[in-house]
Amino acid sequence: MAEAKAERLKEKIETLKQQMQKLKDIEAQLHDTPDQQISLTDPDARSMATSGRGTGTVGYNVQTAVDDKHYLIIAREVTNVGNDRTQLSNMANQAREEIGAESLTVVADRGYYKGLEILACEQAGITTFVPKPLTSGSKAEGRFGK
Repeated sequence: MAEAKAERLKEKIETLKQQMQKLKDIEAQLHDTPDQQISLTDPDARSMATSGRGTGTVGYNVQTAVDDKHYLIIAREVTNVGNDRTQLSNMANQAREEIGAESLTVVADRGYYKGLEILACEQAGITTFVPKPLTSGSKAEGRFGK
Protein backbone atom coordinates (compact mmCIF):
# COMPACT_ATOMS: atom_id res chain seq x y z
CA MET A 1 0.00 0.00 0.00
CA ALA A 2 2.82 2.37 0.85
CA GLU A 3 4.47 1.54 -2.47
CA ALA A 4 1.26 2.42 -4.38
CA LYS A 5 1.02 5.73 -2.53
CA ALA A 6 4.68 6.49 -3.27
CA GLU A 7 4.09 5.68 -6.96
CA ARG A 8 1.07 8.04 -7.11
CA LEU A 9 3.13 10.79 -5.50
CA LYS A 10 5.92 10.27 -8.03
CA GLU A 11 3.37 10.57 -10.87
CA LYS A 12 1.95 13.75 -9.38
CA ILE A 13 5.44 15.21 -9.00
CA GLU A 14 6.26 14.35 -12.62
CA THR A 15 3.00 15.99 -13.79
CA LEU A 16 3.85 19.11 -11.79
CA LYS A 17 7.34 19.20 -13.28
CA GLN A 18 5.85 19.03 -16.79
CA GLN A 19 3.44 21.85 -15.95
CA MET A 20 6.29 23.94 -14.57
CA GLN A 21 8.27 23.40 -17.79
CA LYS A 22 5.27 24.53 -19.88
CA LEU A 23 4.97 27.66 -17.73
CA LYS A 24 8.69 28.39 -18.13
CA ASP A 25 8.29 28.07 -21.91
CA ILE A 26 5.37 30.51 -21.82
CA GLU A 27 7.41 32.88 -19.65
CA ALA A 28 10.21 32.83 -22.23
CA GLN A 29 7.68 33.64 -24.99
CA LEU A 30 6.27 36.43 -22.82
CA HIS A 31 9.67 38.09 -22.47
CA ASP A 32 10.12 37.95 -26.25
CA THR A 33 6.90 39.89 -26.99
CA PRO A 34 7.18 43.68 -27.37
CA ASP A 35 4.24 44.44 -25.05
CA GLN A 36 4.86 41.66 -22.52
CA GLN A 37 1.46 40.05 -23.23
CA ILE A 38 0.38 36.65 -24.49
CA SER A 39 -3.12 35.39 -25.13
CA LEU A 40 -3.19 31.61 -25.21
CA THR A 41 -6.58 31.54 -26.97
CA ASP A 42 -6.09 34.35 -29.51
CA PRO A 43 -2.53 35.47 -30.28
CA ASP A 44 -3.65 38.88 -31.60
CA ALA A 45 -5.86 39.81 -28.62
CA ARG A 46 -4.44 42.13 -25.99
CA SER A 47 -5.48 43.32 -22.57
CA MET A 48 -7.36 46.58 -22.82
CA ALA A 49 -8.19 48.86 -19.91
CA THR A 50 -11.91 49.46 -19.48
CA SER A 51 -13.88 52.06 -17.59
CA GLY A 52 -13.46 50.46 -14.16
CA ARG A 53 -10.40 51.02 -12.05
CA GLY A 54 -7.92 48.22 -12.43
CA THR A 55 -10.23 46.27 -14.71
CA GLY A 56 -9.78 45.19 -18.26
CA THR A 57 -10.67 42.67 -20.87
CA VAL A 58 -8.67 40.70 -23.37
CA GLY A 59 -9.95 41.40 -26.85
CA TYR A 60 -10.37 44.03 -29.51
CA ASN A 61 -11.95 47.45 -29.93
CA VAL A 62 -13.79 47.58 -33.25
CA GLN A 63 -14.28 51.00 -34.83
CA THR A 64 -16.85 51.59 -37.57
CA ALA A 65 -18.10 54.57 -39.54
CA VAL A 66 -21.66 54.20 -40.83
CA ASP A 67 -23.45 56.12 -43.57
CA ASP A 68 -26.57 57.63 -41.96
CA LYS A 69 -28.61 57.47 -45.17
CA HIS A 70 -28.10 53.83 -46.15
CA TYR A 71 -26.89 52.46 -42.78
CA LEU A 72 -23.89 50.82 -44.41
CA ILE A 73 -20.46 50.49 -42.83
CA ILE A 74 -18.11 52.62 -44.93
CA ALA A 75 -14.96 52.36 -42.81
CA ARG A 76 -13.75 49.98 -40.14
CA GLU A 77 -10.70 49.34 -38.01
CA VAL A 78 -9.78 46.98 -35.19
CA THR A 79 -7.54 48.20 -32.38
CA ASN A 80 -6.28 46.99 -29.02
CA VAL A 81 -6.80 50.36 -27.34
CA GLY A 82 -9.56 50.15 -24.73
CA ASN A 83 -11.01 53.60 -25.42
CA ASP A 84 -12.11 55.55 -28.48
CA ARG A 85 -10.52 58.95 -27.71
CA THR A 86 -7.81 58.70 -30.37
CA GLN A 87 -10.00 57.31 -33.15
CA LEU A 88 -12.23 60.24 -34.19
CA SER A 89 -10.03 61.85 -36.86
CA ASN A 90 -8.76 58.48 -38.07
CA MET A 91 -12.23 57.05 -38.66
CA ALA A 92 -13.66 60.32 -39.99
CA ASN A 93 -10.83 60.64 -42.53
CA GLN A 94 -11.25 57.02 -43.61
CA ALA A 95 -14.99 57.60 -44.10
CA ARG A 96 -14.44 60.83 -46.04
CA GLU A 97 -11.91 59.18 -48.34
CA GLU A 98 -14.13 56.15 -48.88
CA ILE A 99 -17.11 58.21 -50.02
CA GLY A 100 -14.90 60.64 -51.94
CA ALA A 101 -16.19 63.79 -50.26
CA GLU A 102 -14.28 67.02 -49.67
CA SER A 103 -16.19 67.72 -46.47
CA LEU A 104 -18.05 65.54 -44.01
CA THR A 105 -20.23 65.86 -40.93
CA VAL A 106 -19.57 63.32 -38.19
CA VAL A 107 -21.63 62.46 -35.12
CA ALA A 108 -19.95 60.44 -32.37
CA ASP A 109 -20.58 59.59 -28.72
CA ARG A 110 -18.73 61.24 -25.84
CA GLY A 111 -16.15 58.44 -25.75
CA TYR A 112 -14.56 60.06 -28.84
CA TYR A 113 -14.20 63.49 -27.26
CA LYS A 114 -10.63 64.76 -27.39
CA GLY A 115 -9.68 68.31 -28.31
CA LEU A 116 -6.76 67.40 -30.55
CA GLU A 117 -8.90 64.90 -32.47
CA ILE A 118 -11.67 67.45 -32.99
CA LEU A 119 -9.10 70.01 -34.15
CA ALA A 120 -7.59 67.50 -36.59
CA CYS A 121 -11.06 66.88 -38.03
CA GLU A 122 -11.74 70.59 -38.38
CA GLN A 123 -8.43 71.10 -40.18
CA ALA A 124 -9.35 68.27 -42.56
CA GLY A 125 -12.72 69.83 -43.41
CA ILE A 126 -14.73 67.52 -41.18
CA THR A 127 -17.44 68.98 -38.96
CA THR A 128 -17.84 67.04 -35.71
CA PHE A 129 -20.66 66.75 -33.23
CA VAL A 130 -19.26 65.08 -30.11
CA PRO A 131 -20.68 65.74 -26.63
CA LYS A 132 -18.21 66.68 -23.96
CA PRO A 133 -17.75 64.01 -21.26
CA LEU A 134 -19.43 64.60 -17.93
CA THR A 135 -16.23 65.22 -16.01
CA SER A 136 -15.24 68.13 -13.87
CA GLY A 137 -12.02 68.86 -12.04
CA SER A 138 -13.99 70.99 -9.59
CA LYS A 139 -15.03 68.05 -7.40
CA ALA A 140 -11.46 66.76 -7.28
CA GLU A 141 -10.33 70.20 -6.13
CA GLY A 142 -12.98 70.34 -3.39
CA ARG A 143 -15.37 72.72 -5.19
CA PHE A 144 -18.91 72.06 -6.35
CA GLY A 145 -19.34 70.19 -9.61
CA LYS A 146 -21.66 71.21 -12.41
